Amino acid sequence: MRKRIEWIDIAKGIAILAVVIGHTLGPYNGQFFGSLIFAFHMPIFFMLSGYLYRSRPARQECQRGIINLLLPYLATAVVLLVVSAIARLLPNPLLNAYFPSWRQGLIATAYGAGSAVFNPWHWQVQPIGAVWFLLSMFIALQLFNGVMLLTARRHQRWRQAIVRGGVFAIFAILGGWLGHAAYLPWAVNAALLAQLFLYAGYLVKQTALLSRISSAWYLLFTFMWLVSAFQGYFALTVPTSPNLLISVMGALLAVCVSFASVTGLVIIRMRGRLSG
Repeated sequence: MRKRIEWIDIAKGIAILAVVIGHTLGPYNGQFFGSLIFAFHMPIFFMLSGYLYRSRPARQECQRGIINLLLPYLATAVVLLVVSAIARLLPNPLLNAYFPSWRQGLIATAYGAGSAVFNPWHWQVQPIGAVWFLLSMFIALQLFNGVMLLTARRHQRWRQAIVRGGVFAIFAILGGWLGHAAYLPWAVNAALLAQLFLYAGYLVKQTALLSRISSAWYLLFTFMWLVSAFQGYFALTVPTSPNLLISVMGALLAVCVSFASVTGLVIIRMRGRLSG
């Protein structure tokens, strides 16, 4: 059994809290505080996945994704469907039905949208909620692992990085463009854009970036995070924002700041243990 990395667990905990806060802001959504949270609270999960990435055969990665992502999604959807069915049988004040009918619930489950669906075909699909992330992460990891496998050992290291970066950039541009054209099933739009976050997390680990840059850089990163939040709301599920490039850059740098802050806390904690 592999030893757990303490700062990774803490970062995941902070990210989960940020997601809870971000989805309970109500009228603050779209304002600065909401934008500050949404600037990084979903990208951090993708970057953590990239940081922890290990190359696997495509079949093994798919099986792993089915167990860790698709089965929890299906279990959650079944609970929503059953609770909604019970709620429809009870007097209205007792329990609100999330899905107004079995048909709409099953369509929502199959589509896996996290927010309002739009497309040229004008399909009417109810969003299933925050669990959209599980489907999108599954697609993102399959794409990422596939590109990493296809580009392995075919180039010198620097050329390999350029090729991979170029492929992931193309995916991200496609995801951003689709954010204005159609919301695809399983949040494929977000999965495409998330390739940049996955690759960034992978590079942070490969280059040991967190231990190589000075505190002054983190001040600049924090400033860019604030700029991203001030310019508007970043909805990764679509994905859209007033300026998607600024939002993506702000998300990347905000996550780096979060990583550095957490690792700093862990180091201080370890020193305290040793001195004690």
